[in-house]
Amino acid sequence: MRLGKGSCQGTFGELVQGVIYERPFLITLPIPYLRSEAVFFPNPTASEITMVDSKIKALNAGRLLTQQFGLPGGGHLEILSNIPSGKGMASSSADIVAALKAISNCYSFSLTKEMISALAVKIEPTDGVMYDEVVAYDYMNGELLEKFGTMPPFILVGIDFGGVVDTIQFNQVKKEYSQHDRECLLEAYEWVRKGFKSKNLSFICKGTTISARVNQKLLPKPYFYEFEKLAKDYQGGIVVAHSGTVMGILIDGNITNRNEFILTLSREISYIIKNSTKEVFHFVSEGEEYPCQLKTKMLFIM
Repeated sequence: MRLGKGSCQGTFGELVQGVIYERPFLITLPIPYLRSEAVFFPNPTASEITMVDSKIKALNAGRLLTQQFGLPGGGHLEILSNIPSGKGMASSSADIVAALKAISNCYSFSLTKEMISALAVKIEPTDGVMYDEVVAYDYMNGELLEKFGTMPPFILVGIDFGGVVDTIQFNQVKKEYSQHDRECLLEAYEWVRKGFKSKNLSFICKGTTISARVNQKLLPKPYFYEFEKLAKDYQGGIVVAHSGTVMGILIDGNITNRNEFILTLSREISYIIKNSTKEVFHFVSEGEEYPCQLKTKMLFIM
């Protein structure tokens, strides 16, 4: 055994989420800047895994891993994460995946993404964050549906409206989708698929906006229609955490004068929520033209 390390990225909500052919699914929007980092300190004389913080889901996942595969001994698990909890940014899913990777790394135990999915879904409905690329994923049953690859270059300017959403409780409530909703979700899925095949972000934005609109019936976001109009003005789309508190505007990352563009859009969002103390932030995707530009910035421009 050795010191085990594992990490996993978070998300900004989902590109699309709902049901397709009676199957629950989501399409991930990975944000590599958002990360959960786990370290596992093995102790051959211990009988179980321990933690000192409140990340009980990751702890339970780690214990399940050792029990299911008969990994001997125990140890101490530590997790450091910059992903906010209860916001719909895959914080607990990322913690679980990072913990499983760290423990398997300690034991030199080969753990596939499918095995991680099977373990994670026993703890809670899980995002597809064990996959680095964008995927369609059955979050209730822990099964990969389709791989899309990496996002075209993008900028995401968003806001957290505050509060928290308990993912387990939210997913215990049956979602009532009308036939029209189901048709819209299928259309959203197809727009995203078309966007990845053609590397056209505008197609992806069509899909994200349709899905966000359907989700307004389930978990309404404040100022949604003002954001939708603003996204249209900027030739972008709306992205939401379908079971969380964040919402953003997704736009083409290949635009010129990107910093000025981000500042202008952030000010417009701030104007919409002018009586709020909420903070506007943004993510910029990595790319060949702008390497290592994935940042989060808090812009207090109310």
